[in-house]
Amino acid sequence: MNNMPLVSILINNYNYARFLQKSIDSALNQTYSPVEVIVVDDGSTDNSREIISSYGNLIVPVMKKNGGQASAFNAGFKASKGEIICFLDADDYYFPSKVCQIVNFFQENNHAYWLFHQLDDVDINGDYLELNRNDDISKFSFVDLREKIFKGHKLPLFPATSALCFKRDLLQRFFPIPEPLLISADNFLRLAAISLSPGLLSPSKLAVHRIHGTNLFEFRPDGELIDAEINIKTCYYLRKLFPKTQSYTNIIYSHSVGQLAGKANLLKVLQIPESKKYIKQYFSLKFGLTGGIRILYNYIKAIQNSKFKIQNSKFKIQN
Repeated sequence: MNNMPLVSILINNYNYARFLQKSIDSALNQTYSPVEVIVVDDGSTDNSREIISSYGNLIVPVMKKNGGQASAFNAGFKASKGEIICFLDADDYYFPSKVCQIVNFFQENNHAYWLFHQLDDVDINGDYLELNRNDDISKFSFVDLREKIFKGHKLPLFPATSALCFKRDLLQRFFPIPEPLLISADNFLRLAAISLSPGLLSPSKLAVHRIHGTNLFEFRPDGELIDAEINIKTCYYLRKLFPKTQSYTNIIYSHSVGQLAGKANLLKVLQIPESKKYIKQYFSLKFGLTGGIRILYNYIKAIQNSKFKIQNSKFKIQN
């Protein structure tokens, strides 16, 4: 990597016109140079494309049919040229010095190929929020998590898309990513990256994550269902591309199947093509025994939690 590497900022957008300008401006107003800003519009039906067009040659526009987040990531990466790739959701924005700090971190740690940092949080109006995040990034560290994921050990909790940065050399090893990952494709990005190389974790808050009704699963009544379905799909594609992750994917798959079956029903699980493929391609006696126990445990746990929530809701109504 030379002294002044080109950094590509990939903004993925779908119907976020009300936030898009701030996102693009934050990418253009970095204190570091050279930077290229690539804005992928995934078939928006609002006025997003008008906003994108208004920037002229200041950005690289990529207009495509709606295909989901993974397809937007793929289109953005294909259009990029940078040695360092930073992702940015269109409803989030960067602080001005983010890219400069990312470049410095990578140059000081030559053997790191990815970097995940902390995020600040704001509400839909841009007012700062004090949230108790569970992200396990308390200090700056160089980490190699390959052994953990290969042995199926618990991994740290990582931040969202706008905190993810990579060296191009790493992304070229697994892009394009599976396009059936319509949402939360950042989960696949993180796991694929840590399966291939060491990286950096930084507690620095270099970008802002906007919390609003359409992007915060934990405040949605169907949030746990969505998470479980995403995890099932991610497990299938992760194991397909990285067979060494089988211990990890078996655990997460079993947990998610039990959770989804308990909160919805078994039919919901079977309606996910990747779920059936996972069993068909990766079933073994050992997985059947250990996975079956884990599925049953999480199934019962999910049912109990659902009953508790219903009872608690009735109690609140009565009082």
